[in-house]
Amino acid sequence: MGYPARSVFKLEEIQKKWTLMKKGKPVLDVGAAPGSWTLFALRTLGKGSKVTAVDLKPLSIKAPGGTELRFLQSDVFTPESAEYLAEGGPYGCILSDAAPATSGNRLVDSSKSYDLVMRVIDLAEAHLAPGGNLVVKIFQGGDENEVRNRVKTLFREMKTFKPKAVRSESMETYIIGMGYKL
Repeated sequence: MGYPARSVFKLEEIQKKWTLMKKGKPVLDVGAAPGSWTLFALRTLGKGSKVTAVDLKPLSIKAPGGTELRFLQSDVFTPESAEYLAEGGPYGCILSDAAPATSGNRLVDSSKSYDLVMRVIDLAEAHLAPGGNLVVKIFQGGDENEVRNRVKTLFREMKTFKPKAVRSESMETYIIGMGYKL
């Protein structure tokens, strides 16, 4: 299918269930490398679609014809990145399949995941359009209830979802915010 990673099937299932990415609305992909989610967004939204992607590592994809891919290889949480994100927004959907470097210690890893997710939600508050949507991966076993509560205050609807494509032994799940209240 031409995607660099199997993670695309997680986003595909989420998109089929809720249609979070919509034509004519730019998408931000945080932690985009190697580029499966970015490529899926561009293909799904088709001609005229715009995706901004940021990651510490390079992307291994090319944008389909008629689509616009803006990529910044950088730490998404720097002031320089904030300026770059602002230029491409506001966004109709923010995606993040980002995960921290894992240690093998479930408590440490879930704590790092929590910190990362909270920072991505900060980005959503700064760059998401009113009515926009958020998809963010989090490791279970920590403070995900705090994340859910925060998302509930910012969005009209919040869902927790573990796609079938996630391995059963994995501690990852997704928190979805729909209808950003600004």
